[in-house]
Amino acid sequence: MICQTHDFRFARRIDIQKLIVVLAVVVTAVSNGRAADTVTRKSDGKKFGGNVTSITRTEFTVKRTVGEPQEIAANDVAFIEWDGATAEFRLALSDENAGNFDMALQRFGKSKSDVKNPSDGLKAEYEYVIARTTARYALVDSTRQDEAIEKIQSAQKVYPQHFRYFELLMFLGQVQLAKGDFEGARATAQLLSEAPWGDYQLAARIANGRVLVAEKKYEEATKVFEEAATSAGKSSSERLRYFEALIQQARVLVLQSRHEEAIKIAETVTDTGPADDAPLQAEAYVILGNSLQALSRPKEAVLAYLHVDLLYPKQGDFRAEALFRLVKAWKAVQQPDRSSEAESRLVQNYPNSAWRKKLAAGEASE
Repeated sequence: MICQTHDFRFARRIDIQKLIVVLAVVVTAVSNGRAADTVTRKSDGKKFGGNVTSITRTEFTVKRTVGEPQEIAANDVAFIEWDGATAEFRLALSDENAGNFDMALQRFGKSKSDVKNPSDGLKAEYEYVIARTTARYALVDSTRQDEAIEKIQSAQKVYPQHFRYFELLMFLGQVQLAKGDFEGARATAQLLSEAPWGDYQLAARIANGRVLVAEKKYEEATKVFEEAATSAGKSSSERLRYFEALIQQARVLVLQSRHEEAIKIAETVTDTGPADDAPLQAEAYVILGNSLQALSRPKEAVLAYLHVDLLYPKQGDFRAEALFRLVKAWKAVQQPDRSSEAESRLVQNYPNSAWRKKLAAGEASE
């Protein structure tokens, strides 16, 4: 009996020790989970938890909680959940993607001020995403162009080795072009061409072509876009650039009043281009609508513009143009009330856009 009691106590002591070990493992796992950055890779959707380290313009390393360190190319990042970032950070990203730029900037700012002991990577991330959001805002609100350029250049100066460096160059060039700073946009495209990835190099070519279009050098621009389309590889990212180059060719054709040709290219993009790429599809439908309207096919033009208004409302720069064009298109199909509605929505949603200014100047009736 004494022996049995002793064995029972001994076994119980072992069980307790096992329990302590198990609890320690669980606590450690939970702790590690909370103190980890989580990176989602764009190419295959895989997630890697750990600490983001060794950040450069072209890649970074995830020192994983389990397994070998994982190197990830900067252009293969779909999403990062940063350890230490508050819930406001994720909400801000959602607002940015939805085009709610005011709210996004407020939430990014609050998260930045609330976060405790951020890593160097997170510090840089705040500066870059705030600059990116301001740039996207500037594309629908011209009063923010100088602010956007300043924020981008400041972020890149303070954190020159950050994996969003080349991504931000694309936004910088777009804002410079919208502002009319052609030399600045061309210089930014040159910097973008130094990225080591084919899709970014193609983006740099297309950016140069856009500058040529703005300078009304249409033949030169067309050659650049054709070369970009021809040299695009078969990867999903380079195929996207292929369709971007195509739609820019269509834009040039519209400016040259070669509308039948423009329609064929635009329809190729809407029919066979990536359906989930909202900016590409929105631009394609705007260009399609512009040619249809120029050919006195207003009903079809209305449908093209409505695609942008209803299906891609987050693409503010293209949606603003679609609303502007609808002011005239609705009148052409004897729908003056719908025309007034489009005008009101343009004024209300994009009061400082270039298209609102054109409306004020009476260009919608031309």
